[in-house]
Amino acid sequence: MTKLAAGAGVALVLLIVVPGLAQVRNVTINAESDEGKLLQQAGEESDSTKKIDLLEQFVAKFPSHDAIGYVHLQLQAEYLKVNGFDKSIEHGEKAQTKAPADLEIAHLLVKASEGKGDAERLAALVEKTHALAQKAAAAPKPDGEEAENWKRSVEFAGQVDQYNQHALYGAALKQTAPQRKVLLLDALRQNFPGGQFDKALDAQYVIAYQQLGQQDKMVQAAEAALVQEPANEAYLYLVGESYLDPSKGKFAEAQALAQKINDTLPGKPKPEGIADEEWNKHKNTYTGLGRSMLGRALTNQGKYAPAHKELLAASTALKGNDQALAPVLYFLGFCSAKLERQRDAVTYLTQASKISGPYQAPAADLLKRIRAALGK
Repeated sequence: MTKLAAGAGVALVLLIVVPGLAQVRNVTINAESDEGKLLQQAGEESDSTKKIDLLEQFVAKFPSHDAIGYVHLQLQAEYLKVNGFDKSIEHGEKAQTKAPADLEIAHLLVKASEGKGDAERLAALVEKTHALAQKAAAAPKPDGEEAENWKRSVEFAGQVDQYNQHALYGAALKQTAPQRKVLLLDALRQNFPGGQFDKALDAQYVIAYQQLGQQDKMVQAAEAALVQEPANEAYLYLVGESYLDPSKGKFAEAQALAQKINDTLPGKPKPEGIADEEWNKHKNTYTGLGRSMLGRALTNQGKYAPAHKELLAASTALKGNDQALAPVLYFLGFCSAKLERQRDAVTYLTQASKISGPYQAPAADLLKRIRAALGK
């Protein structure tokens, strides 16, 4: 990074290691002055807490000194080492006013915001830092001795942007607030399209939009996630359920997705780290959901006999899961009535009418009409 060196016993020279970032570093100070002695002492101190104290003394005593930007940069870095994120940000912002195009200062601000867990600040700072990194990476290669500095600058810019992507994605995974998760995912996709985490973003969007209750966006994300995981039963189910909406008229598409769950899930190997009992429960649940979706898709296409078969299998798999079982029972009652199995219809609809939720009232209404037709 940067360091202090004694110059012929009469001056301290702030040497530059990061090329092209001279605004807060290229300062010469009289080593025999009070400020020179203080910086010399700080430069020789290896303990961060003691070094911070010395540098803070310099800021308090010499706030207008030519080296103040450099001192703020040093404090930014030292506070970061001891997880003093607020103070690191404070000094980083002050250093940045002296050198707004300094990539290292911007990078350290990203790290402090990441450490603090400030999603809004992190997203904004990554955007700014990414722009600076792109500018550094796009700089034309100079001739002569400056070529080596240019090479280091380009390499540093690449490292910064790699870190930016990791910072955003890592912070998004940790987020419990779905709005902030979406903010970070958006920042990652907008700033780094096709980046190293791009293929994993849609799965995270599904989780966030599901938590936010934004059904349409959740389905769009699930559709995109299926490109990477075409046999993922959770995404197949989410998308298929949305296709069962009569306003979309995609019953055949829902049928195909449900069939894919039924075809691929039985032979799917257990993921690492999942207990046998948990995996078997997961497979049983999605087998039931897949058959439920298939049965309802067939019902909506007037294919009542095969629909009844799938729904009957779903009712066994989903036993005990009332909310998933309610639509199965309703459609079993509906199909039974269409197949002129009125007594079976009464049985299924009676059960469905006892489960609170969106199918309770329709089940009770259809049950009433069937009983009236039976003369009961």
